[in-house]
Order: sequence, then structure tokens, then C-alpha cells
Amino acid sequence: MLDLSRKMAETRQLSPLLTYAMQEALDLVNAERGFLVLLQDDGSLDFRVKFDREEGPLDSADDQISTSILNEVVRTGEPTLIRDALSNHRFASSDSVIQLRLRSVMAAPLASRGEIIGAIYVENRSAAGIFNEDDLMLLTIFANQAAVSIANAALNDELEARVAARTAELEQAMRQLEQSWIEAVEANRLRTELFGNVAHDLRAPLTIILSALDMLGEGLWGELNDDQLEWINKARDATRHAIALTADMFDLTRVDMGQLELERQPVELSPFLAKVYKVGKALPWPEAVSFQADFPPDLPQVSLDETRIRQVILNLLTNALKFTREGSVTLYAHPLEDEDGVLIGVVDTGVGIPEDKTERIFERFYQLNNELVRSRKGAGLGLAICRDLVEMHGGRIWVESYEGEGANFKFVLPLG
Repeated sequence: MLDLSRKMAETRQLSPLLTYAMQEALDLVNAERGFLVLLQDDGSLDFRVKFDREEGPLDSADDQISTSILNEVVRTGEPTLIRDALSNHRFASSDSVIQLRLRSVMAAPLASRGEIIGAIYVENRSAAGIFNEDDLMLLTIFANQAAVSIANAALNDELEARVAARTAELEQAMRQLEQSWIEAVEANRLRTELFGNVAHDLRAPLTIILSALDMLGEGLWGELNDDQLEWINKARDATRHAIALTADMFDLTRVDMGQLELERQPVELSPFLAKVYKVGKALPWPEAVSFQADFPPDLPQVSLDETRIRQVILNLLTNALKFTREGSVTLYAHPLEDEDGVLIGVVDTGVGIPEDKTERIFERFYQLNNELVRSRKGAGLGLAICRDLVEMHGGRIWVESYEGEGANFKFVLPLG
């Protein structure tokens, strides 16, 4: 009995468990055939297993069961032993007993957590008096053990069904979201695979569009008047913005799917930052903004992916450019001896960030709700990418800021 209980407990799926329990119950009490039923929410009986020891599963409608006996067991919660159903004063007049000529019958309830969830019914039609009290005790003990495993397997099946249903809903949602790029961006709950596919498929046609607009703007197909050139430039800016957005989404998708691998190598940090500073100087800084660098020429060597850390710094510089109308933006760095790392940062004199929003600013799609931010188009992905790339290097990133007093974005890279 302990061995049977262990095997039933190891079976997590309901249908195989019910079949196994029925077969073992027949062997346990030497019955000819048996039925395992589960109680439905509406009180009806669901005949889950019909089995004959010699013929196997029973599918014929002629192989019926005495519902009178079964209903009483389910209703009372008490096991029943009937030595000869045809002469039993309670069931001899039952149509099913007469038609099936039932003789030896036993049934035990399946009870779990104080509730009847079904019953096991076994019978021998060949002779009366086949079963005795010892057989009933064995069947009852077995039914008690089986009920626990059946309840657990039913719960497992229910959870799997919910997961399957939820998965089907998500797949349906993906098919709908694929109809619109704008809807896909706004519905930031879209699954990672969809983001990657959409971003990848858009990059090539957007690049072609930008190339065509560049050639138009350069007059390769004829001179343009001022109005035409103005709209060409607007279209180019919008296309560059769309390309940057798809690139950000593609990078985030690769991070989520574990496909973004760093190509780290030892890098002399001071010359590296000097090159990034030169690239940053080419950004369209307003006349009232001074772009500066502040780092020593002897910064330590750091193991990093140059492309990705350059991407982090340029994202921070671009962010400072958006929100700084006057004053200065400074790229700085210095070693942290107590942390065995290097601090790199971008500090600006821009609009700043409310103190209670500094943690959320690195969340995907999160944007501050103020007039200046709304006027600076963006999807809220740049800082999220910075966080992911810095953390992939084993570092950390944060911001120190007060609204109206500028922002200081910092990240630390470990030396080791």
C-alpha cells in the first residue's frame, strides 16, 4: 500500500493517475471490473475510468454501473460492501442491478480535505460473496490514499489549463498587436519575442527611407525650394528618431532573451573617454550650453565592451542635451579606491528630476510628466538600456537630482 501511495504521489497528471489507481484497485481486491468516478460541481458523476481486468478499458454503452449504489456512497461518504446485490434489500429492486445482474459489489468514497470528490467502484458479476470486510478495508485505505493524489493532480491539471488558456490569450493578443506598430509601442506589455521581430523587421525599410530622404535633401534629383527642404528635414529627423527607437527596442529584446553578449577586453579608460568626448562634441549643443570633460589622464585600465559603454555614455549625453537649455554638461570620471572601481558620470544644469522619481527613471517606457519632457519626444528606453548594459558589466547606475537644479547620472564599473 505504501508503494502504491508513493507511485500515485509521483504521478502529476490526472488521467494517467486515474487509470493507474483503477487498475491497482482491481488487483488489490481481485475484482473483475471497476469504475472510477469524480463528482462534478453540479453534483453529477463523471465516469473517468471504466476498466475490465481481462478486456481493458470499457467503451461500450452496455457496460453500465449501478448508479444507485454509487450515489449512496457519494451521498453518505461511507464505503459499501454488498455480498449479493440481487438479494440485497436496498438494491435488489434497482433497475441497473436487475439488468446487469450484479452480485459482489464494493464502493469506497474518494475524500480529500474533508470533501467527497468521487468514488471507486469494483464488482464481480460471476458470483456472490466474493468480497469480505478485509477487502473493503483495503479498498477504503487505498481510496483515501488515492484521493489525496487525485486532488493534487486535479489541481495541477487546473493550473496547467489556466496557464494554457493564458498562453492562448497572449498569443491572440500578439496577433492583434502585430497589426499596428503604434499600438505595439504603447502596449509595453508585449512579449519580448514580438518586440524583437518588429524592431528587426523595421530597421531595413527605415534605413532605405532615410537614405532616400538624404539624397533628396542633397539635391541629387533636383533643387528643392525652402518649403520642400524644410519638410524633407522634418521627415529625416522623424526617420532617425524611428531608427533610434527600433535600435533601442532591439537591444532591450536581446538583453531579455540573453542574446546580447559583451565583447570585453582590457581598455585604457582615459583615451577611451577622450574619444567618446570627441563624439559627444559633435552633438547639436545649444549655443547657451557648454559641453566639457573632466577626467585625469591616468585612469586605470578596465575590462569592458567599448561599443556598449560608449552607447551608455552617449545615451546619457543625449539625455542631457534634451533637457539642458543653458549652462553646462560635463562628462567626468575618477577612480574609487575603496570600491576597486571607476566612477563615470554626466552632470548637467538642466531641468532636473523630482527626487521621488529618481528610482523610476530607469524603468522601461517611464517618462516624467511635465511640459518640457512631453516636448522632447522619446519612448523612455534609453536609460533602461543604460541600466541593463552597466549591470551586465557588473556595475551599477543611479542619478542624483532635484527638480530645477540639474541631474547627475553616475555609474560605476569594477576594475576586476
